[in-house]
Amino acid sequence: MRTFPLSVLLVFPLAAGAAQPPQVSSQDGSWLIAAHQDNLAEIKSGDLAAEKGHDADVRAAARTLARDHGNLDAKLRPVAKQLGVKLPTRPNAEQRDEMRKFKSASGVDFDRTWTHDEADGHVKAIELTVREIQHGSLPQVKHLAQSALPVLKKHLHMLQQTQSARSGNQ
Repeated sequence: MRTFPLSVLLVFPLAAGAAQPPQVSSQDGSWLIAAHQDNLAEIKSGDLAAEKGHDADVRAAARTLARDHGNLDAKLRPVAKQLGVKLPTRPNAEQRDEMRKFKSASGVDFDRTWTHDEADGHVKAIELTVREIQHGSLPQVKHLAQSALPVLKKHLHMLQQTQSARSGNQ
């Protein structure tokens, strides 16, 4: 008769009874992926604008966006992992194209393009986040969306103020 060490016998019952992650709806999964890609894009874009921005207000806004989106993503990643949602490793194709556009711009043109495109992006992110809050099914994902919404709105307001100040200076 073959015997197993006690440690092996103790592991199997635990593994067999391990809780499966909850079923993730397409709404929740799509929001987690889109929010993560937005965060990745905002961090890269913010870092670039913090260096390349012509105006001090643009550089300050860029640093805020990069920092805040890094914090949002640090909260999102463990929830996605817990739920078994595989997150992409880079921004989507549209976001990568936008980054190429930012890299080719300079001076006042960079500031104008960056603040305009970032404001538009935040409007879209707010719409997606509101949709998640209204139609999401998992409490932990809805909670992430609820905590992200005021940050996204703050960013939009800051970008709009920066745009207004820039158009007044030209």
